[in-house]
Amino acid sequence: MSQFKVLLVDDDINNLQLLNAIFENHCPQIDILQTNNPKNARHIVEKTKPDLVITDWDMPQLNGLELIAELKKNKETRDIPIIMATGVHVSSDDLQVALASGAVDYIKKPFDSQELIARTNSALLISKYHKELLASKDAELTENSLYLVKNNIFNHEMVKLLNGCIEKVSASDNIARNMIKEVINKLNRHIQEDSWFRFNLSFDRVHPEFNKHLVEHFPELTPTELKLCAFVRLGMSNKEIASLLNQNPDSVKVSRSRLRKKLGIEQSQNLENFLAGF
Repeated sequence: MSQFKVLLVDDDINNLQLLNAIFENHCPQIDILQTNNPKNARHIVEKTKPDLVITDWDMPQLNGLELIAELKKNKETRDIPIIMATGVHVSSDDLQVALASGAVDYIKKPFDSQELIARTNSALLISKYHKELLASKDAELTENSLYLVKNNIFNHEMVKLLNGCIEKVSASDNIARNMIKEVINKLNRHIQEDSWFRFNLSFDRVHPEFNKHLVEHFPELTPTELKLCAFVRLGMSNKEIASLLNQNPDSVKVSRSRLRKKLGIEQSQNLENFLAGF
């Protein structure tokens, strides 16, 4: 089974054949995808999620810089490394333009086999380490979130116990009853405010652009709905979300249904997968 997938984009069939031959001879373990239609490249990337894209710079309809710009717009594809290949734009200024556009590397035509393979392997290692880093951060975020959920469950139990204490305290003992009520209010504020603050701090470290991109597409979302989106994005259940929002699971279920309508998502579409695109 191939460890990596590489997409080759070039309007010249001869260049694609040459690249294929180089990879077959030097890196048979790499699964090669290819297209001579740059307009189809974005759809291929979105569908196949290659580990690397090697694209020509000068192409009709959509050039390499424009292709990079298209891929960078989509969260699901913007972190895929791209190598720019060209036989025309070969100056140091051109190199800066390519790197500034989002390419991770730059290779000149005619291709040198050893240079091509070396730069490809380097880009693939970057891709691998980036994925591992994201997976590690997501695992840490999930662990922190579950800790907050467990902590809030404990706090909810404490609130129940304190409410039970109020019922047992004499109705004439207003001082004791008011003291218990104050403790309950503080716990409820802690559940609502501190839990969200801690979650949001961890979430923003892993997904710093999530809220920004979501608001750009759906500016009418309320702060509460943005919170719900973050929880759903992480794959949390209604019960876990209810614990963090200090609500009951049925209320969260209703909120999720309203959120779907606001985002224009059909019931058949997975809400978590949809939000993962931001």
